[in-house]
Amino acid sequence: MSSHSLVIVAMILAAVSFVGAGEDDFQASRSAVTIELEICDRSELEQLTRLVSIDDVRGHEVRATATPRQLEGLRAAGWSWQVLPAATHAAEPEMCNQGWVDDIDRSWTCYPSYQQYEALLHKFAVDHPSLCRLVDLGPSANLVHPHRLWALIVSDRPGEEENEPEVLLTSSMHGDETTGFILMLRLIDHLVRGYGGGSEVTALVDETEIWINPLANPDGTYFGGNGTLAGAIRSYTTSGGEDSEVDPNRNFPGFIGDEHPDGNPWWPETETMMLLAETETFVLSANFHGGVEVVNYPWDTVGRRHPDDLWFQTLSQDWADLAQADSPPGYMTNVNNSGITNGWDWYEIDGGRQDFMTFFHGGREVTIEISETKLLPSDELDELWSWNRRALLDFIAHAQQGIRGVVSDRDGEPLAATIEVVGVDREEDGSMARTDPDIGDFHRLLLPGLYDLRIEASGYHSREIQGIAVIDGEATVVDVVLYPSLVRRPSRRVTPNPVKTTTK
Repeated sequence: MSSHSLVIVAMILAAVSFVGAGEDDFQASRSAVTIELEICDRSELEQLTRLVSIDDVRGHEVRATATPRQLEGLRAAGWSWQVLPAATHAAEPEMCNQGWVDDIDRSWTCYPSYQQYEALLHKFAVDHPSLCRLVDLGPSANLVHPHRLWALIVSDRPGEEENEPEVLLTSSMHGDETTGFILMLRLIDHLVRGYGGGSEVTALVDETEIWINPLANPDGTYFGGNGTLAGAIRSYTTSGGEDSEVDPNRNFPGFIGDEHPDGNPWWPETETMMLLAETETFVLSANFHGGVEVVNYPWDTVGRRHPDDLWFQTLSQDWADLAQADSPPGYMTNVNNSGITNGWDWYEIDGGRQDFMTFFHGGREVTIEISETKLLPSDELDELWSWNRRALLDFIAHAQQGIRGVVSDRDGEPLAATIEVVGVDREEDGSMARTDPDIGDFHRLLLPGLYDLRIEASGYHSREIQGIAVIDGEATVVDVVLYPSLVRRPSRRVTPNPVKTTTK
């Protein structure tokens, strides 16, 4: 498929009368609107999630974003709805001043233009070459007003392969959900300024390869022009710069059924993320959204629990607890007071990035809904940072926990291997960890406890190691050597005495 072969599968249109908003309002709307619907039973969400992009579900009330095409589909299916008023603020989002990029004491209570965004990323890389490497991930779909997708690697040896976990933080795949966009830029600034001056930041940068993609849908965010966020849209654009009506967080392959659950081809931005996930070995990732305040963990697609469900709950609760402790009462309590939710329990999503990363690549991704307001007023950006700074750093630190090690052959060469936690991992959930074949390192994130591992690589005898102890806050190191198999089918043998383990 060509990267810019943009085909939209049309929904069936019907001449059923529009209910819940005036016909004139519907005809006048040429962009997505926020609507509210009522369901009688949760089972109705299975159909509804395929018709519109659900934002929130509270009891029988459903809030969703719907494009004109989706509204036609709702009407054809017999649904009624109410169009909610568009969010308004006292003023348009304040844009950063002309000298903002080069100002060492720059304010973070403004939104950069697209040119300033790119310039700031380049400045980070140029000013801190020992800590940053800028990666051009590729172009967006828009050929009329082109943009690019960028990621900045922050590490003590950026761009070098090391025996350390890779973490991915990415924001604003929905182009109008921009709070996380500024949060990611400020995180980069915090890491490079703080390196060497404090043990927490220095340790994170020294021991982790941190990938930060602040803006996953620049076409949507700068839909109204490169100098403003007014007019930002949720969806991707077409190659001609129009609203494609394709929801980025429904455009990934599904692991249950169709690989195109939204009925659309993979957009260039989606393919870029798919390629990045294939090329790198991310063990932990977060996907920042807005519109609600909650940490959402897998699965979104199915009701069964991930084998690491308790670990996911702990990871998510750690974020929510820190954010709630550092903010006024009421923050991160939209969905429930705990600040976390299982995705399926909230509402079903098919083709979401969280499940894609977790199932197809053996990583662990959560979706962090960071702000109830999608496009936050500029003067409120600073407090969102203060409420989430500790949670951000703590999240990255979770990549250092569990069991880690290197899998190699008898000559010390790294192997592409899978690491199974015996009695925990399941094939149908894709939960086994993978080594980075360049180094042979693996990082299996686990709660404290005793675990048995099975390590397998094509053409080698498998090996089982029993009774590996994981303690809180540290990774237990287990390096493994595999030997060639003389038969086509790998054997499985248990090592009676576990290899010596250490913590780091």
